[in-house]
Amino acid sequence: MSRSLFPLSAMLALLTAPVISQAAGFGINTTRLIYPEGASSITATLRNRGDATVYLVQSSVSLISAATQTAPFDVIPPLFRMEAESKHQVRIIFREMSLPTDRESVFYFRTAAIPASQGKETDQNEQRIKGDARFGVGKSIKLFYRPKNLAGDSLSAQRNLQIKADAKGLKISNPTPYYVSFIDIKVAGKRLPLEVAEEKMLPPFGSHTWSTNILKGKVEWVTIDDHGGHHAFSQTL
Repeated sequence: MSRSLFPLSAMLALLTAPVISQAAGFGINTTRLIYPEGASSITATLRNRGDATVYLVQSSVSLISAATQTAPFDVIPPLFRMEAESKHQVRIIFREMSLPTDRESVFYFRTAAIPASQGKETDQNEQRIKGDARFGVGKSIKLFYRPKNLAGDSLSAQRNLQIKADAKGLKISNPTPYYVSFIDIKVAGKRLPLEVAEEKMLPPFGSHTWSTNILKGKVEWVTIDDHGGHHAFSQTL
């Protein structure tokens, strides 16, 4: 029995749906992107390796990670065919828009891919790419818009967090204009939860309080830098 195939219009609708998984062969060659103020564009490299699958890929920048919301960036090309065992660079271009100049802003670079199958149309001698909706995959990574002349640098921001105990628990504050992303936080050897967005990433000049009764001892945290590297820091309360 032949598989049922969706026309291109249906596939495009699926590509704009929330993306929740990543294929073994399809992905982005970085974990985050930095867009410096004044840059004409930046690039992101997508890769298709590990199998023989050909994908139809759509890329965009969104205000949120789980769904498409218009953001002031264009991705060129927004839609393309990606052969097996290949890489493809897309350009991301900032459309002039008023954003804060005293701190970073965060957006999300989103990719969605549907494996393509090639078949000949009965009424014309050419091939068309059709999507098999059962295997739609993709990924979302953070894109940080970084204004010029911000004080300090992102790594110093990760190091110089302010930590104190208060009546509600352990409060960690970010007194800098950079976002700080965590992959681990422990106090006196006990790991604190990183389950919601507010726990995983501190915004510029923001803070979060973890509810805990362990308010003394060594606080250890691990952060992610601009290139996806990990850095460990500690402070004793």
